[in-house]
Amino acid sequence: MSLQARFNQFFDFLPLTPQRLVIAFSGGLDSSVLLHLTAEYLKSHRHIELLVVHVNHGLQQQANSWQSCCQQQVEALGLPFVAELVDVEVKARSSLEAVAREKRYQALAKYVDAHSCLLTGHHADDQFETFMLALKRGSGLQGLAAMPPVRDFASGQLLRPLLPVSRAELEAYAQQKKLAWIEDPSNQSLEFDRNFLRHKVLPELSTRWPQWLESTQRSVQFLQESVDLLEELADADYQQLILEQTLCCDRLSQLSLKRQRNVVRYWFKRMGWAYPSQAQLEQILIQAAAQQDAKVSVVLAEGELRRFQARLYLLKKYELLESNTVIVWDLNSMPVLKLDNNTQIAWQEGGNLLPPSSTTTVSVKFRTHIEQTDFDAARRAGRRSIKKLLQECGLAPWQRNRIPFIFYDDVLVAIGDCFIQKEYECPYNKGITLNWLPIC
Repeated sequence: MSLQARFNQFFDFLPLTPQRLVIAFSGGLDSSVLLHLTAEYLKSHRHIELLVVHVNHGLQQQANSWQSCCQQQVEALGLPFVAELVDVEVKARSSLEAVAREKRYQALAKYVDAHSCLLTGHHADDQFETFMLALKRGSGLQGLAAMPPVRDFASGQLLRPLLPVSRAELEAYAQQKKLAWIEDPSNQSLEFDRNFLRHKVLPELSTRWPQWLESTQRSVQFLQESVDLLEELADADYQQLILEQTLCCDRLSQLSLKRQRNVVRYWFKRMGWAYPSQAQLEQILIQAAAQQDAKVSVVLAEGELRRFQARLYLLKKYELLESNTVIVWDLNSMPVLKLDNNTQIAWQEGGNLLPPSSTTTVSVKFRTHIEQTDFDAARRAGRRSIKKLLQECGLAPWQRNRIPFIFYDDVLVAIGDCFIQKEYECPYNKGITLNWLPIC
């Protein structure tokens, strides 16, 4: 079967035909072949739109000339072309390859909606390199399963139709079709792990065992099937544990440790978080099983894992922001006040809080910056400590220093939308209502 026929067959097996294809086009061998195959495919599928996107990392002196070459090549085929310039800043302990890849996918994601698919030119040699790098890192099953041919990406999907094809086959096709492509000199540098595998390891293995690449492909497919089965099991467990994006600790503890690890990883994936490391995962399970009153916190790249009322929460960094500012709130000009801890407070007519007079200064403060420790809340018997009141209303610990305290001049009249000062309660809903949004 020809390469074009195999390429077309890949799309025939997709459950749904995408309305638009977005090609990640570097101008190299693999993406040049991908572009040519896709253009041929669309001759008989004219209802599908196509967009070609080139990401310019600016890492090589020739980067701008490469961009021009890519644009000329695409426009010669009468296809729409877009170039994205990205800034690759490598921080300490970061890999240039990893940072460039992340920036590239961020740029490409802007063009992929629910009706689109991103096409990349990853091939069998790339799959081998990914597998070997995962093996070197001591990765688990998900890592060793390397790159799936289809996965979710942005609002749509990412497709890798050339994964079963070796680089040698791509080069033979390109020569047959007289395609021109860009050779990036950095691809020859053995400083990069992928290049070392590509130029030193794979040729030796293929010389000794000519079918090595095909065998690796087959093993990776088996691993991917195992990952799919584990995800099916994880999803079944997840449906029993999940409530409003949190996991139930009690039900989690009833699973075997293997299934606990499996479902927690799956939860991270569903939440769009990177998988926790082995050490982080073990710490999560230990803290999930801790005593009810134990303070639980596991620091992660995106934020923190916390526990509250026997449930596990994944909290982004912005959900943990506190504030050290005092804000004057003009209710007439600002019905909605956005706060610098990524929350907001709003008011509307009709409620139980007495409105301020025209000469009253309304201000917003936060718990860590007020001296008052108790509060005479409406519909409560006697004054109570603010700490107890915040516990009573079921506010999670990380929200208790984020909730706004509303003052009329120097008098605390409301704690968010939870409590009103007894003397400032207005009967018959003739006052105002406050609404606090914990995440803006």
